[in-house]
Amino acid sequence: MFHFSPNEAEYFFGRDVFIKELFQGTQTRNFIPVLGASGSGKSSVVLAGLVPKLVKAGHWQFTHFRPGKDPFLALAQALVPLYRSDLDSTDKIIQARKLARSFSEDELPLSDVFATIHRNHPNQIILLIADQFEELYTLCRDEQTRRLFLDTLSNTFQSSSEQSSSSTVLVTTMRADFLGNVLSYPPLANVWRKVNVQIRSMNPEELREVIEKPAQKVGVSFESGLVERILDDVDTEPGNLPLLEFALTELWKKRTSKQLTHQAYQEIGEVSGALTSYADREFSKLQPEEQERVRRIFIQLVRPGEGTENTRRVATKAELKETDWKLVKKLADARLVVTSRTLVTSAKNAEQETVEVVHEALIRNWGQLKAWMETDREFRAWQERMRANMGQWQEMNRDKGLLLRGAALVQAQEKLK
Repeated sequence: MFHFSPNEAEYFFGRDVFIKELFQGTQTRNFIPVLGASGSGKSSVVLAGLVPKLVKAGHWQFTHFRPGKDPFLALAQALVPLYRSDLDSTDKIIQARKLARSFSEDELPLSDVFATIHRNHPNQIILLIADQFEELYTLCRDEQTRRLFLDTLSNTFQSSSEQSSSSTVLVTTMRADFLGNVLSYPPLANVWRKVNVQIRSMNPEELREVIEKPAQKVGVSFESGLVERILDDVDTEPGNLPLLEFALTELWKKRTSKQLTHQAYQEIGEVSGALTSYADREFSKLQPEEQERVRRIFIQLVRPGEGTENTRRVATKAELKETDWKLVKKLADARLVVTSRTLVTSAKNAEQETVEVVHEALIRNWGQLKAWMETDREFRAWQERMRANMGQWQEMNRDKGLLLRGAALVQAQEKLK
C-alpha cells in the first residue's frame, strides 16, 4: 500500500504507455492534472515512472508535497531546499514557515520564488508535484485557505497549452471522484476540463508485467498457472492495484526455493482477501481491551463521506490518549497504519506525530472497519463538524459568542459521554 518512489523505479512495471504520455505532456504543458481512482497507481506512475524518465533526459529538478491540513506550509517545505539550499535543517523549517506565511498573506507571488529557484538552478526545468491533491478538500477544512491556495496555483500555472517562460511544470495527482470539487472553482474549472490526464486501469499484459517482472529481476518464478490465476482474480476487482500489491507482498513472504506456489496463494486469501485477512489476523492477536481501543483509533482515521465514499483522515498524537499511541505504534509495526511527524498549524506550527491508515483500500474492504463506521457514522460526522467549529473559535481568539449553548451544548454533553 506504499507507492513506489524514484529510488524504486527499477521494480516499477506496467505503465510504459502512460509514462510516455506524461513525459510528452511535460514537453508542451506547464500544468498536468493526473486523475484516477483511489489505488490506481497515480503517485507511483509520477514518482517512479515520470520522474526517473525526466531525470534521465537531463535538465530537470523536481520536488513534491501533499497539501495536508496546511497546503501553504506543505508547498513551502517542498520549495525551500531549491529556494535556499544554503540553509541547515533548522533554518529550513524557519524559512518554510516564513514562506508559507508570505504565500497565505499574498505578500510574495509564487512566481517570484520560482524565479529565484531558476537563478539557483540555471538551465534546469523545475517539476513541482502536488501528490494526493484531494487532501485540499479532505484535510484542509478552511474554505478561505483553500481558495487562496488555488488562486496561488492558478495565477502561477495558467491554462496555456505551452510551457510558461519560467520553465516550471506542475503535476498534480488526485482521485477522480473529487473532480467535481475542482470544477466548482471557476478559475481552474476550464483548465482541468481541457488538460486532465485520466489514468486507466491496467490491461492484462500490463498486469502480467507487474506480477512477473519484479520477481524475474531477482530470479524467482511462479508455479505454472499461478500468474493466470492471479490475473483472473484481479480482472474481476475494480480499483484492485493496492490489493494486488499487498497480495504479492504476502505471497513473496511464503516463497519456497525461489518459487511462488498455488498453495501459498490460497493461504494468503488470494487477491481480494489478502489485506482483509491480514487485518483480521492482526486484530485477532489483540486482547479484548486492545481491540476496543483499536476500534476507537480506526474510526478517528476515517472521515465519513457526505455523498462520497469515506476517506482517510490524518490524526495527531494529541487527539489520542498516550496509551492509545503506544497501540498506534504496534499497528504501524503491523503495516496497518502509517505514522509520521508533521507541522500542525492548529498547534502553532508545532511538529506533531501523526497517524493514518496505510491505504484507503482498508477503509473500503475491511469488514470490521466498515461495521465500526456504520455504527459510529452519526457520531463521527458530528465530531467533524465540532472540530471545524472549534477551529473557527480558535481563529476568532476564542470568542465566547461562538461557544455552544442550549440544545447544542446538551447534545455535545450526551455525545461525549
